[in-house]
Amino acid sequence: MTPTIDRSKRVVGIGSNVVDILYRVNRIAGPEEKTYILFNDEANVVKEVIGGVTLNHLAWANLLGVPSGLFGFQGDDRYGNMIRSEMDRREIDRSAIRIRPNASSSFSVVNVAVDANRAIYMARAQTGTTTRQDIERYFADYIRFSGMTTTEISQLPLEAVIAVLEIARDAGVTTVLDVDVPPDFAVQVARLGTSEEFDRAIGLADVVKPAKAAAEQMVEASTPEDRAVRIMDKYGSRLVAITDGERGCVITDGTHTARSPAYPIRAKDSTGAGDAFLGGLVAALYNGLSVENAARLANACGAVCCAIDGAFPLMDSSLDDVRSFYDGEPLSIFRRHEETSPEPVKPRRDPGTVGLESVRLASEALQAVYASMTPTYYNDAVRLIRETEACGGRVHVTGVGKPRHIAHKLAATLQSTGTRAYFLDPVDCNHGDSGQVAQGDVVIAISHSGKTGELLDAVHTVKNNGAKIVVLTGNADSELALLADAVLVVPVNREAGPLGLAPTLSTTCQMAVGDGLAMALKVDRGFTAEDFRKYHPAGSLGKMLDERKKTR
Repeated sequence: MTPTIDRSKRVVGIGSNVVDILYRVNRIAGPEEKTYILFNDEANVVKEVIGGVTLNHLAWANLLGVPSGLFGFQGDDRYGNMIRSEMDRREIDRSAIRIRPNASSSFSVVNVAVDANRAIYMARAQTGTTTRQDIERYFADYIRFSGMTTTEISQLPLEAVIAVLEIARDAGVTTVLDVDVPPDFAVQVARLGTSEEFDRAIGLADVVKPAKAAAEQMVEASTPEDRAVRIMDKYGSRLVAITDGERGCVITDGTHTARSPAYPIRAKDSTGAGDAFLGGLVAALYNGLSVENAARLANACGAVCCAIDGAFPLMDSSLDDVRSFYDGEPLSIFRRHEETSPEPVKPRRDPGTVGLESVRLASEALQAVYASMTPTYYNDAVRLIRETEACGGRVHVTGVGKPRHIAHKLAATLQSTGTRAYFLDPVDCNHGDSGQVAQGDVVIAISHSGKTGELLDAVHTVKNNGAKIVVLTGNADSELALLADAVLVVPVNREAGPLGLAPTLSTTCQMAVGDGLAMALKVDRGFTAEDFRKYHPAGSLGKMLDERKKTR
């Protein structure tokens, strides 16, 4: 097969990634017609599954052992969280996903008739807003360092499609383009771009996979085989694959042209069959299969897709189903899947990618914490501390383990912004150090679990001695929270990294919430730039504030 892939790198794609909202209906309604929504196999009238032209084919390729990644924009809404959660479950890399706050992720409403025909209504959302500048600014390196880059003509604006393909071509990366909609729909209905941009995008792609309707508009030909060759000649493609519904597919690389009939199956839902087909084709390219075997593998994925709801492969059965249909040269993933071992060996993840993913997860965790806050979130804590200060009292900050370091930092930030604050060692607290806490003082205790023994012992002691307690925790029902006079809940349900054990996301959010408390107190007491200058006479901050004072 002509295109060659660097198998040391992942296949990455950008384009449609959605939540498909599925309704089973008795038939597809036409204009001014009514139809009925039926109960599905789960006895429900609606089902939500992950989908989208690009994410679908990446998921099927991933199922077949191809390391995959998605890049682009998503919102911070429920649908975006669903998509990202499922990607994590499948180990599809999302380190290059950028999340836009207060924005909607893409979704589709899909009506599936009992005869397996369907009607799809797409909300492009963030995918549809992607520009050439976005691609160049945020995603160029991710494209350049891939083994193969895929994209689509469906939801992504053509200027963004062209930018993706140009960056990949300049970097020598093989490109795949799924032409999911015909030219007239892309240009006149969806308004993705101009006819010239449509042709430009196809001309940049190494591998072109047009749907049947798109291929019929792209060139005139009497047969699918002739049409595939004409598309290759017109656009200079290295490989063209045309899906032909129940008749199977045609694939040509200019030297070999193969028609592969569809595998017989009782179709339940044809949604995404072309996406699954492309996922199989990507896996075939990745593994260097012949044109004939590529057609068989792609058809097998398309057939299995028609037997499930939606277009996302099932983790527990779809691989076995593809293997049962496919009658070509076996892939290594099939052999590995047949081996019996208590725990499959997972490929080692790229350290740099894991690092980037940790930063992205921190951003998401902070967004989630912020979304959980109300306008009165800090009120009780600020009131307690200000009342204590009015009586001459002080603030003490404490924590065990990683929160110990957060406590040191929070105490320092409070000190520099006008709050008399000190670190309280929780381990030594019950060995005399509790004497630093006077009756009426405030103790801020930090613990994600709210169950740390040494911290609980310390808090019991200072509370019995008359201190007021502010707790910063991820567990609002914990024993520590029940001891508190004010609770700042920091809801973080996971940590970063492959093991998800080391305190990372929780401590990042604890620090941010602590800084927020310091800023709330600073504003409440009317802390000024002159006050700040008095506490920071040295270093670059001191010099900057002195210069600012001189220029007044």
